[in-house]
Order: sequence, then C-alpha cells, then structure tokens
Amino acid sequence: MNAIVVAEPNPREPATGSPLLDRLWQAARKRGDSQPTADGLVDWARRFILFHNKRHPSQLGLREAIHFLEHVVKTVPEPLPALAQARSALALLYGSLLGIDLGELPWPRPPRVLDQLRLVLRVRHYSRGTEACYVHWVRRFILFHHIRHPRTMGAAEVEQFLGHLATEGRVSASTQNQALNALLFFYGQVLEIDLGRLDAVRARRGKRLPVVLAPEEVRRVLDKILGANGLFSLMARLLYGCGLRVHECCSLRVHDIALRRGQILVRAGKGNKDRVVMLPRAVRPDLGRQLAARRTVHERDLVRGVARVELPDALERKYPRAAQALEWQFVFASRQLSRCPRTGRIGRHHILDGSLQRAVVRAGVAAGLDRAIHCHTFRHSFATHLVERGVNIRSVQLLLGHESLETTMIYTHVARKGITGVISPLDLLDDLTAEQIDDAVDATGQLTGGVMACAPDTLTISSTGFNEPSTSVSERLH
Repeated sequence: MNAIVVAEPNPREPATGSPLLDRLWQAARKRGDSQPTADGLVDWARRFILFHNKRHPSQLGLREAIHFLEHVVKTVPEPLPALAQARSALALLYGSLLGIDLGELPWPRPPRVLDQLRLVLRVRHYSRGTEACYVHWVRRFILFHHIRHPRTMGAAEVEQFLGHLATEGRVSASTQNQALNALLFFYGQVLEIDLGRLDAVRARRGKRLPVVLAPEEVRRVLDKILGANGLFSLMARLLYGCGLRVHECCSLRVHDIALRRGQILVRAGKGNKDRVVMLPRAVRPDLGRQLAARRTVHERDLVRGVARVELPDALERKYPRAAQALEWQFVFASRQLSRCPRTGRIGRHHILDGSLQRAVVRAGVAAGLDRAIHCHTFRHSFATHLVERGVNIRSVQLLLGHESLETTMIYTHVARKGITGVISPLDLLDDLTAEQIDDAVDATGQLTGGVMACAPDTLTISSTGFNEPSTSVSERLH
C-alpha cells in the first residue's frame, strides 16, 4: 500500500512538502483562487489524507470522501463553511489533478438543528436574507419553549408560539406569517414532520400605503447623500431613477450595465426573476466613470492575485475562470477584501446594503423631511411619479418586477391623479363662476342625450334643441 508523506499544516507556506499538494496549490492559483483560498484548499486536502492514515487519494473513493465530510460536520465548530471548503478541495483534487470522477459530493447533515436548517436552505439556493430570517424565527421558537428539542414538539407548540406573537408580542400580520413560513419549512423540509392544520391566533393584516416623496423632496434628499467618494449618491439616483430594490442596486455586476442601449438588466430579483429597466441619461456619465474606475481596481487585484468574486449557483464549475473576469465583478465593490461567509474564500464583495441604507436615512434628516425615509422610499416614489405622468400601469408593473398587477395598483391610491387628485368641494366654493355653472349644465344636458327637463321658466332641452330661457341658469342659482 502506497503512502503519501505530508508535512504538518502551515497555511502560510505555498511549498507544502508534498508534490501532490504542491500541484493542488498551483492548480488552485491557476484557476484564479487567491493565495489564502489556495492555502485553505491545500489544508483541507491534507486533512483528508491524514484522516485516512496518509493513504494516497488515488486509492480512496467516494465512500471515503463521504466518511471524511461526515467527520467534518460533526467536529468543526462552524460546519457549513468548513464543509463547503472541504467539498471544493476534494472536487479540485480528484477532478483536476487525479482525473477521477467522484460524481456529486453529498452535503452531510450537521448535528445541530439550526445548522441543518442552514444547509437545506443553501442546497435549495434560498437567499442569504431568507436564511437569516428563518434561522432567527426557529431560534426564537426553541427559546420560547425553554430550549426543548423541536422533535419533541409539534403543532400545539407552534400554535402557542404564533399566538404569543399576535397577543403578547403584538406583531404585524406579515411578521407572524414570516414566522409561520419559517416553522413550516423547518418542520416539513428539515425535520420531515407534518404539522397538519394549525389553528393559531392570527394577527389581522391592515392595508398600509407607502411613503412617497414629492419630486422636489427627492431632489433635496439626493443632494444631501454623502459617503463612499460619491458612490452612495450615484446608487441613490439609480434607486429612484430605475425603481431598484436596495440589494438589486448593490449587487449589480459589470455585464448588467448596457450604457449604449440605456438599459440595466436586473438579475435574480425578488422571486428569482430577471427584468430590464431604463438607465436614466442623467447618471450615464457618472456610471461610465465608475465602470472605468472599477476596471482599474480589478486590474490591480489581478496583479495582487485577489481578483475574485462569488458566482451564482454552479457557474464556477461550468466556467472556472469567470470569477476573475471583469464582467462578473460587482459595479459597486467594497474598498476592502472580505471572506465569503458561505465558502470562506477571500474576494471583493459588493458594498453592504446597510451602508447605503444609513446614508439615505442621514440624508433624509439633513434635508429637513418631516418623516422617516429609507432606500425603498425611492422605489415607491419612482412608481408613483410614473403613474402621475400617465404611464400605463402594466408598464409600471413590469419595471417594478411585481408578480401581480394588484400589488402595483396601490400606487394609484397615492398618486396625485388618483383619489388625492380629486378637487375637494371646499376648494371650489370661491372659484366657481357663472360661466362654469352654465357650462356644467350644458354638458349634463348633452350627456343625457338631449332629454333633460328643467323648470318651465328657466331652461328646457328637448329633442329639437335648446329653448331660450327667461333667465340664465347662473342668475337663478345665485
């Protein structure tokens, strides 16, 4: 039986002391991984070999790989990032170096239930926000029942928790529904337990209208946005000019911007749907300069060996070099390198949503607004102002990416041409003239098809035409 000599782990040393691990490190660097990422892959390959008593990987197969991954999730404090790194190391070791196809490596379930929930959500490609939300509600559910294991609880405990949220917590209906969806997913998809019908006390869902700014207020807020060397101001103008959600703006990639066509392609928006929005002419010069600056930063990162970005889904396996390509880089990238919380790899992520949110909140205060605003206020104002200008409601729906037209119709309630556009009778008391009264009566007569009888001494409209009244309508009304 052949054995492989392995040096003690030292992630700072590119020279691993093993020809196989040296080749693995070089393969990782060749495909564009940063040096810390390549060091991490080598470290996991070394652990795999040591776990199997220094046997050569060519003598090991899928069964041994699964055994090692199961050991990882049971022994590592943070099992999910470690599991992702270990799977990536084994895929590179067997696929690129040894030429052995192990097939799709499994995702062994970790022992802790919250880690199991995270794993199922990631395997099913749920967003990071959904993962954080579901984990939060399941943790609160467990703590509410004094840290009892979820398998010892069922529908009665779920109903009790939801009822507590509605009565004691006084949460909104959407918050309670959020907790319900999290627990249904957790029991159904993670624990594989059918809760059946739930009869909990439900919070009543009210109808709320969005906060909308007037155009002059939008201009005042945009003028007050500061930070990130002007990037926050540019991003806020895109929020209002394109109707983007805050995460859609932060996660724009270089190939999503079509300056010549005047379009932005929004990828994987809410509901994992793509859509196309207009690119305002007012931001094109600044956006062009930002793309040029982004190219300069990317070229500098390539020289340093840290030009890497996380790709959606399994694109990295299909296009190994795409993570280093300019077109896949984020337009609004962070100034600092960061480690991906899911894969543990170092790269240049986009500006955090919260940073832009804080800049907008501060700008609203500086602009002297009498109500609180946030990034989504720009999206509400975008839709409302389009409706006020007479844009077809169906077009507004497509630009916003709404699944249902009913969701978009809410903006007709706050538009000036909607209900609030109706002139109050109080405003007409001093403005009504005799000519306007006569015109209104004449128009009413025409709408009735020429048959409207009035008092004999005032006005008669018959099928043959108008009879001259003895006195004018306005005189008799006044």
